[in-house]
Amino acid sequence: MKSTKNIICKHSFEKELEVILYEIKNYYPHFSKKIEDTVRKAFWFAYDAHYDVKRFSGCPYFSHPVAATKILLSIKPDIETICACLLHDVIEDTPISAEEIEKAFGKNIRFLCEGVEKIAKIRLQGKEREFGSLKKLFVAMAKDIRVIFVKLADRIHNLQTLEFVRPEKRIRISQESLKIYAPVAERLGLFEFKTQIEDLCFSHIHEEIFKDLNRQIKQNKKERKIFIEKANEEIRKVLTKEKINFQQITGRTKNIYSVYEKMKRKNFFKVDEIYDLFAIRVIVNTPTDCYRTLGVIHSMWKPIPKRFKDYIAVSKTNGYQSLHTTVLGLAKSNIPTEIQIRTEKMHLDAEFGPATHWAYKIAKNSNFDENYINKMDWLPQSILVQQSDSAEKFFEEITTSLSTDRIHVFTPRGDIKSLAAKSTPVDFAFSIHSEIGNSCIGAKVNGTIKPLNYELKTGDVVEVMTKKGKNPNPLWLKFTKSSHARGHIKNYINKLKQDSNIEPHIFEKLPQKIATPQKVVPKQFIKKRGDFSDIIIGGETNIPYKICNCCKPAPGKNIIAYKSRGLEFSIHEASCKTVAKLDSHRFVEADFNIIYSFKINAIDRIGLLRDYANVMSEHGLNIIDSKFDYNKKKNISCWYFSVEISSPRESEDMIADLKKVPNVIDIKTIKDIDKKNNKT
Repeated sequence: MKSTKNIICKHSFEKELEVILYEIKNYYPHFSKKIEDTVRKAFWFAYDAHYDVKRFSGCPYFSHPVAATKILLSIKPDIETICACLLHDVIEDTPISAEEIEKAFGKNIRFLCEGVEKIAKIRLQGKEREFGSLKKLFVAMAKDIRVIFVKLADRIHNLQTLEFVRPEKRIRISQESLKIYAPVAERLGLFEFKTQIEDLCFSHIHEEIFKDLNRQIKQNKKERKIFIEKANEEIRKVLTKEKINFQQITGRTKNIYSVYEKMKRKNFFKVDEIYDLFAIRVIVNTPTDCYRTLGVIHSMWKPIPKRFKDYIAVSKTNGYQSLHTTVLGLAKSNIPTEIQIRTEKMHLDAEFGPATHWAYKIAKNSNFDENYINKMDWLPQSILVQQSDSAEKFFEEITTSLSTDRIHVFTPRGDIKSLAAKSTPVDFAFSIHSEIGNSCIGAKVNGTIKPLNYELKTGDVVEVMTKKGKNPNPLWLKFTKSSHARGHIKNYINKLKQDSNIEPHIFEKLPQKIATPQKVVPKQFIKKRGDFSDIIIGGETNIPYKICNCCKPAPGKNIIAYKSRGLEFSIHEASCKTVAKLDSHRFVEADFNIIYSFKINAIDRIGLLRDYANVMSEHGLNIIDSKFDYNKKKNISCWYFSVEISSPRESEDMIADLKKVPNVIDIKTIKDIDKKNNKT
């Protein structure tokens, strides 16, 4: 017989269930008795599974999935997602199996529950444990995006109750959430979740700064509120006079973490130095009304130059659409005021994200429309095919993909492609199609030939030049930014290694111990005509060429090869003025091919050579010579390598990564060794 205390506890949860059902009824288009029964069943199933289990705070454990579900409801999810949120900890923390979940609620809910498990069956330790859990999450996301909706709600409630865990764990969880989950929420258009995660993490990582900024914002809030009310009334009168229909005009406040980040960027010391702490949001009926409203506002109040952003014509990568402008003179003041203008649909997408798309559009076996599915393109492809990535590589891929710095470039037909900041024509080519990327040999940017490592900027029009039968160049790994492009290039390199048996060849050649290693003398770069091994043209060596006197390109410069009427190519600097006058269809990518030699001393261990080769392969560098020496008394291995590079920067980046290999003592170039020997 259950105690009176447990009966009271169940009674309080009955009230929570009614709140959840009430919220669902308010937005669900076809709410029915069957749907209500399904939610009730999931609720009490989870209650019974977690019965009599407590959290660190002393509260019943079931209070966590209930609180997470109430957070989830703010983005208006579908019924399967709601049930999965109620049940998301059942498989992990109770004797109930995934099969039992499937039998009671179906395959989809089982998959969602398994996707948000925080701890894998194999209990890994430390960072590797976090890696296994997060990798499982992102793989599940690629199959059904609703997994992340539940996980974000789960994470928000855990952040809200972090005061009950030890300080070091609190900081670790907050840092991980700020680095991974907040950017994920932003990329998916879940603005409300993003801001909650940022502020909660910030309050734990920098508690005193958070309190101080919160105090300053509250002090500033009353004064700004009066200003916003006056400004709203002025805009309302102007739009009414111009007969522009609007639904609402409201104020918006920056979240505390955004304030903190802006103060750091601008080197501000006080909150009141930020003029766009508050903004005005105007909701109208149609996109045409958005532009009409913008015109009216600009005619009445002075717009600040370079503060206008048209996210309707060119939306953000998460689908966000709105017009942003900043004007002077509202409410008869000189305070610069940001104004956001959007339709109701744009507003719903901005606030709740595409989680609300489930109800109306069903694409094949997915609960989401095709446009939303395409938003998952930023996920690194490698997480689906490479099961042995290290935690460091995985986090690097994810955080790079989650970068909020994006550019928007155009195809010659006017289609928009969103790419990571500092992307190149190769990234652009792969974003169109893998075959375009594979066969890329050159690019025009705004009608001018540019090297393939050229950094694109927003607004650039890019035309890719291709050659049938061309394959990716391993050198592209040195400058490509997108995980999509890098994934295809790495797949090609791996296939090449397998087909040509490169790895066994290297390992057969290298492990020879020699008493006195021969010095590997770096091959000198020779500019004279007739030496065909020091420049790579179209990924090939031993192609005749000549160095052009108009620009006299030297190692370290971006170069391009032009097919002359004769048998040889002409080598120009990519920025050479002559290039613009030549036939663009005759250009091919080119790179300097300098031999760089160095020595690595390390405490010997198994796998050392493999780690060296992996680093050099990651940098797209070809090992052309190697020798080995071993000091048995000190257990020191000494490897001499010669690799092909195109600029000094490439060797610096490679050496920096080689120094991170465990057991490495030092790395020296052959040139440095020769200098030391001469002094001696």
